[in-house]
Amino acid sequence: MSFRDEFLRLLREDEEFRLAVMGLLGIVDIQSSLRQLVSAVNDLIRTVQRLVEGQERLWDGQNKLWEENRKMWEAIKALQEGQNALRTDVNRLWENQNKLWETVKALQEGQNALRADVNKLWEENKKINENIEKLWQENNKMWKEIRSIRIELSGVSRTVGALVERDVRHYLPSWVRERFGVNVDRLRRARIEGIGEFDGYAEVDNKVVAVEIKATLRLRDVEDFVDKVSRLRSAKVGREVIAVVAYANETRDTGKAVELARTNGIKVVKHHGEDDFEELT
Repeated sequence: MSFRDEFLRLLREDEEFRLAVMGLLGIVDIQSSLRQLVSAVNDLIRTVQRLVEGQERLWDGQNKLWEENRKMWEAIKALQEGQNALRTDVNRLWENQNKLWETVKALQEGQNALRADVNKLWEENKKINENIEKLWQENNKMWKEIRSIRIELSGVSRTVGALVERDVRHYLPSWVRERFGVNVDRLRRARIEGIGEFDGYAEVDNKVVAVEIKATLRLRDVEDFVDKVSRLRSAKVGREVIAVVAYANETRDTGKAVELARTNGIKVVKHHGEDDFEELT
């Protein structure tokens, strides 16, 4: 029960309380006292009502305060949770950064090792280039020596070839006379217009003797001679062309050269010295 309700109940039910109240209020005349009492009670009721309303506003304010306080604590809790999450992210970030630094450190160490290896390779490459330069110099020197030897050998070969050719040209006529019955005293070097040059050449009656003399017989020599003999036979229609290849030394393709000559009706003889000739075809 509220204070207002209790006060009204006492005024209604307790006469002594009513008289005491009236005496305190200085009311002598009953009616006047009652009016004053009613007015006082109304004032008291309004006061009490204002107190109640104030109390209610106080409770509303208190409730709002508690609500704001609850929201504030929730915000603080959320902030703490956010801080914890942020702290976790920061810790994770530091861990990742530490791993990154370790990786960078490892890469730097690897790069330093690689740089050392590259420097070592450059040094080795420098030595290799120096050795290559020395080899080139030695190689050039060797090639110069080889070229000089080749020049000397070429001169020797030409000399030997000239000697072989002179020796064969001197003794071959007797072999031709015995082998073909052609009265040839001498074979001379001759160039036939439109056909080519022959190391030995002679025309007797209706026969033509054409000779190719080689110190060393090679396939290409016979190929060239076959071509000249073919043109010679075309030019000397009606006359017998006796074609002979004479040589002193053999090489890898001499066998093929002999076979090519046989196929084209060319005699091949090997000169063993002076008038010693071996017929191979």
